[in-house]
Amino acid sequence: MKKRTYSRALLLALVSTMGVSAAISQTKTPADTIKVADPKAGGTANVMLNASADNGPRAVNIGLPASVGGTVILENGLPVTYDYMGQMPTALWRQDAGIAKFGVLNVSETALFASDVGVSVSTWTNRGTEKFKGSAGFTTNSFGLLRGDVGISGPMKNGFYYSLTAFINMDPGTFRSNISTFMDKTQIYKGVINKKYGRGQIGLQYKFAYSEAINTKNSPYIYRKDGTVDKISGFRIGRDSYLEQSGILNVIDPITGEAKAWDAMKDLASTSHVIDLMGDHKFDNNMVLDYTLRYHYANSGMYNPYLSNISNAEQPSATPKEGDKRYFYADHPDQPYTGLVQNGMMIAAPSTVKNTVMARLELSKKSEKHHWMVGFHNWYYNADKVNMATYSYQFEAAPNPRALVYEQFDGTNWVSKTDQHGNRNHNVAMQYYNGTDNKMAVVGTEKWTVNDRLTIDMGTRLEWQRIDGDWYSAEDRKAGGTNWVSGKTTDVKKDWFNITGTASATWKALPNLGTPEKPVNLGFLADVMYIQQAGKLSMYAGADDPGIEKCEIPGFSAGVYFNHPMINIVSKMTKIKRTNFKNNSTFNKVIAGETITEKQTISYDVNTIGWTTDILFKPFKGFQLHALLTLQNPKYENYEFEVFGEKFSNNGNVARSVSKTLIEIDPSYSWGKFRLWASARYFSKEYANYPNTLVFAERWETFAGLNFKYDKNVDFSISAVNLLNQSGAQGSISGTNTTTAEQATALYDKPLVGTYIRPFTIEFKTKIKF
Repeated sequence: MKKRTYSRALLLALVSTMGVSAAISQTKTPADTIKVADPKAGGTANVMLNASADNGPRAVNIGLPASVGGTVILENGLPVTYDYMGQMPTALWRQDAGIAKFGVLNVSETALFASDVGVSVSTWTNRGTEKFKGSAGFTTNSFGLLRGDVGISGPMKNGFYYSLTAFINMDPGTFRSNISTFMDKTQIYKGVINKKYGRGQIGLQYKFAYSEAINTKNSPYIYRKDGTVDKISGFRIGRDSYLEQSGILNVIDPITGEAKAWDAMKDLASTSHVIDLMGDHKFDNNMVLDYTLRYHYANSGMYNPYLSNISNAEQPSATPKEGDKRYFYADHPDQPYTGLVQNGMMIAAPSTVKNTVMARLELSKKSEKHHWMVGFHNWYYNADKVNMATYSYQFEAAPNPRALVYEQFDGTNWVSKTDQHGNRNHNVAMQYYNGTDNKMAVVGTEKWTVNDRLTIDMGTRLEWQRIDGDWYSAEDRKAGGTNWVSGKTTDVKKDWFNITGTASATWKALPNLGTPEKPVNLGFLADVMYIQQAGKLSMYAGADDPGIEKCEIPGFSAGVYFNHPMINIVSKMTKIKRTNFKNNSTFNKVIAGETITEKQTISYDVNTIGWTTDILFKPFKGFQLHALLTLQNPKYENYEFEVFGEKFSNNGNVARSVSKTLIEIDPSYSWGKFRLWASARYFSKEYANYPNTLVFAERWETFAGLNFKYDKNVDFSISAVNLLNQSGAQGSISGTNTTTAEQATALYDKPLVGTYIRPFTIEFKTKIKF
């Protein structure tokens, strides 16, 4: 909503994760009134600095495991996509020239306005300008990125305005794949016509987006006991492609049962048509109605290979034993292969139709002591027979790997275990769901300035959620007896009533320590929140009943702030918990030389307590230093399950892929037309699997850049990602969800596969205004 403060600094997203307000400074005006301003902490720019990918905002850590879908993104007050399982937000949203406002919403704001948990990004479209304006940008990097965007806006006649934006991205990634020269080919076009009248404005935006992208980043490496990794001979981590080079997925179509060959880029691409009707109107009593109505048509798919263990193919003995294997190249079946073999399961969702209708209406009024808002949200999402084909496959552990077929000795003969493409076990783990999701909510917020020293923010979201569809259960699959949706499906109808409440208070304990020209003040902060969140229809994609239950996220925090012309400090203690995390886990077990895979939805809780201190230091003109320290200890609770007939427990373990210590250091110095900046983020040791038996060593994510403002219309910049040129791993190690401490020792100094940080990259940007 326009009247809501969307332009909070990243400090408020990180430090004030619990509440709607944060540290507040004051200055005295001649009328002896209080002017409230949030202290800056590096602005919002750093939220876009992503060490894992280049096409979206980073995931901001709040002590809970990050969403698989990444940071929530809103456009014109509505989520870009309803469910990332159907379409990733970056398939139709990028930071382009058509964005007029960019902000960060903290955890409480995200819960109230995005119905999600975490820190979110909010952007607002340029609806036109009083005079003709234009901007164009071009970005390239040391790997051959070609990214350009152009936007123009201006007035028409009779109070009408326009805005046009075009964005094109051709990104090869950091490696060269035989599948495609560019691994992310995205184009987005937006057009806005806006009418301003005496009491407000109303506008219509049409957006078209087309994206072909493979975002998977896996690499083989030698894993060491201390959590470090070394490259495998002949393979550069992050610099060589680890995608099976043909780019052709030979599947059994889950809907028709027919054998098909899908192109990994084109047949799994994303096409979107989005129409936004947006506006605001001021009534006689100074109430303001702010609204966005949206229709979103998507035809989208997803490429999602899951890689498991790496085995070794040896030259078969002249006298083979039962169970021995021999491998050949799939494209040359008479050519034997020996060496490391990567095993995995391909999960491929072809482009299917999703229709979304969303509405956001928010009525607000601001007075001397109160600023309240009451809103109505309704999000309707229809997914038409979304399906994912699966098969087991294997390829050589080498750059641009080739697919392998293999035979197994049965004691008498060599028997082929794959089809001609090297695939097997078609659709054993296929996914299917069909139907609708709907969220209807009433939202309210109130900012109450009790007096010159005390401010209280409150918010609530009362949400009714319903899913109504069908899925292909284990019983249905057993009755069908085939590897496609051949028989009946099972209906699923669920209703939930979700309640979210937030409150925060800021008390200016010592507001008058300085002078009106140089205010110095000290105060205290307190926040409390309670969030409820249910599941989505896509959780019924697998064969097992996910047993969806509402998640509860209670949390509170308390802290102190100190504002001085030279230094701003905010320090807070936070406790947050989330129940009923749902994780669709994949488990592997080698039985008689065969890797058996089982997928199962696991439910667990995470509880964490943390301390965060944020400092902004300005010792002299032109220089500022932002520093952030977070200490946290997120642990699993109620995490017990059974797989392959064995019972496992992760209770008391530290959450996977979450560091206990986080440090961020962001210095910058401006002089004349130049600005030199850097950003360094430290992540302490992370556990690489749920049992906490494998770790990744601590790491730094580093960025730096130099900006040059030639004049008011032309900017140039050069920046570097991974300035220290680290080649470490992060995230998780595939196929180790049940690895015990004893089993882990067998993985030391052995080849494994996992995710990694982007290698050293130099990026060049030019922006021109006209």
